[in-house]
Amino acid sequence: MASTTDFTPVSIFGVALLLRIVFSVVVYPSIASDFSAGDNYDEIARNLAQGAGYTLADGNAAAERLPLYPLVLAGFFAVFGSASWPWQLAQSAAGALTCVLVHRIAREVTSRNGALVAAAICTVHPALILYTARPLTETLYVLLVVLFVREIARMSWRVPLLGLLLGLQVLIKSTAFLHVYALLPALKTQGRRVFQVVGYAALATAPWVLWNLASFGVTNLSSATGGIALYHGTFISRHVGWTTPADDTNLDAEMALRSELAARGVGPEADIRQRDAVAGELARTWIGAHRGEALRLWLRNLLLTWYLARSRVSMAIYVILHGALLTAATFGSAALWKAGGAARQLAIVATVMVIVYTVFHAAVQPAVRYILPAVPCAALLAAGAFGVRRDS
Repeated sequence: MASTTDFTPVSIFGVALLLRIVFSVVVYPSIASDFSAGDNYDEIARNLAQGAGYTLADGNAAAERLPLYPLVLAGFFAVFGSASWPWQLAQSAAGALTCVLVHRIAREVTSRNGALVAAAICTVHPALILYTARPLTETLYVLLVVLFVREIARMSWRVPLLGLLLGLQVLIKSTAFLHVYALLPALKTQGRRVFQVVGYAALATAPWVLWNLASFGVTNLSSATGGIALYHGTFISRHVGWTTPADDTNLDAEMALRSELAARGVGPEADIRQRDAVAGELARTWIGAHRGEALRLWLRNLLLTWYLARSRVSMAIYVILHGALLTAATFGSAALWKAGGAARQLAIVATVMVIVYTVFHAAVQPAVRYILPAVPCAALLAAGAFGVRRDS
């Protein structure tokens, strides 16, 4: 008797996991020096593991970084010490699971080929592979985003789970507040549930908020670096172009900011909130004085954000990859919308996520890294271009 077992998800997981492990072990060590040290998540995690608290050497860690990822990383440091392979292995597994989930979501409403294409995009995506090897939030965050999209796209919401997922994302990145936009289309039909989701999300974030209120008098529910990010975004936007890579503009932006802060009597030792406030004021002043140029750069960045990388070679790769992805997503979203039902629901949610990340990061920190949460969403839309299931 022929077996009816579908080994496709297992195969996807295995291939995606193998690619990520090989990259982390073989490739990344030889190119790690090309990247910055990171965003201090590993430093916070080591301090937590060593009992030194949620701290950074140069200031209040709670004001700079949200807690969920450092807490997860601290668990690996506490058990395995300073070795990188345990958390890299875990992130490789999380990245592989993301690929399986994308396949499963797509398979519920699209053809077999469409689901395979969506999973393949996530499996081989260079940036999704890269960040499994680095102590940064992207891998865990993207996994939670895919779970979140899946829950919203369901015709019958599991409200507590949806709220928990939203809360966990907020505890990783401030940009998770953008996900509220994905809930808005449901206000008319599920208004009460939308507010319940927000309520459960608030409960999930409550321990962090209450601890910060008791310790510092502020919620620290969003990292105090929004002004700095906007300054970096305007600086980078002015120093890159359609074919000009980012290279070291992040470092250049930081050095320029330090110089401007020093000119205003704000040194590196100043509180992060003070530095952030002045950085935001500098960025907004420039935007206000150059509104035409700022608008032109923002409109350009709506496309550039999808392929801006460190080198011309990587930019060329993303032009081809993301150009094909977004083209297929455009046709696929139309097919999903036309099909109605669960397919239309997925089209709405995934389209909103792609749009909000593109629009936001076109102004703040334009680069491929920052639109990674939208990549699986675009892949789900692209799956629709290969056929929609009639029973969806």
